[in-house]
Amino acid sequence: MVNMEMKLKTFIAFHSFEIAYLCVLAVLPFIASIKIVATLLITFMVLCGIVALYRKLSKRCIKVDGQTVVISGCDTGFGHALVKRLDHLGFTVVAGCLDDQSDGANILREWSQSGRIHVVQLDVTKEESIKNIVKYVEKNCGKKVWALVNNAAVNFVGDIEFSTMEQFRMIAEVNQFGVIRLTKSFLPAIRNAKGRVINVTSAKGRICLPSNAVYGATKYAIEAFSDCLRLEMKKFGVNVAIVEPGDFGGTTGMLSSKTLQWLKNEMDKMWNGASKEVKSSYGQEYFDAIYSGTVEAAKEAAKSTGVVIDAMEDAVTNVSPRIRYLVDGSCKMIDLNNWLIRIRSYIPDVVLDYILDLKYNKPIPPTQGKA
Repeated sequence: MVNMEMKLKTFIAFHSFEIAYLCVLAVLPFIASIKIVATLLITFMVLCGIVALYRKLSKRCIKVDGQTVVISGCDTGFGHALVKRLDHLGFTVVAGCLDDQSDGANILREWSQSGRIHVVQLDVTKEESIKNIVKYVEKNCGKKVWALVNNAAVNFVGDIEFSTMEQFRMIAEVNQFGVIRLTKSFLPAIRNAKGRVINVTSAKGRICLPSNAVYGATKYAIEAFSDCLRLEMKKFGVNVAIVEPGDFGGTTGMLSSKTLQWLKNEMDKMWNGASKEVKSSYGQEYFDAIYSGTVEAAKEAAKSTGVVIDAMEDAVTNVSPRIRYLVDGSCKMIDLNNWLIRIRSYIPDVVLDYILDLKYNKPIPPTQGKA
């Protein structure tokens, strides 16, 4: 009986969108037959179209004339692609790379013939490294910085009972305190330029997922940090924007083979350091499924980062950038997490929990959990 329930739950979890889609198709004729409902739906769609058209027609961009943009996490992924995009547009780009001799760093050095790309070693967890990049910018680019893009981040998965305090601190040092350190260091130069700060968080900074507390807590923290900073910077004419990518992990360095191997090593530390009681309660099968699920999730990510780079570009160049850019990813028809974020204000928490439980929670094998 338990196995049947587990199989049914797993089936619903993996086919939740298809089931929802069929339900919508089933009720569509009834919706269409009810005049007031159909009118409201059409009105809503028209309003969405008007808002999108207004945004497009009213968009005004700054005149690009070599302004300085500092970006962290440029070895791979979003940061790497954004450096190339902004160089093409005519910005002076200071590309912070954890390893300034990596393949990605060397590619950036060779990319531009304009001389506007500056590749600088940057470890956001080290005060000295941040001081060095600030001095470099002042010496080579002046005391005005048009934009700071806090992009550097580390992914992590693991249930709270398994994740060590050292791992909580390690990820926070990059994803949370690294952003704060870099922002505080460059704020005077950004204020001088009446520029902007762009913080790259994640959809996981707006929606909680099981086995993601270590990573998600840091992204939630930067959402709050960004909101406070935006309000404080208004009086100086400084904009603060948040870019929230959805499912793009398999397209960036977040879930590369190198990163996955590092994650596997960290998860081995979790298992080896867990108590006998915790191991017995969860079981090896459950624990291993967390890692294998992460590997499989990488295959479902969007195949291109282009739309995220478009959002970042808009945040850098738009005279009036958005407060938040929630960017849909996934190779599926919809990015489920992003859509749940959009509707979460209209559904009870218990319903949201039920959906996320069906979709993401790994079942405990029947032989476990009896400790």
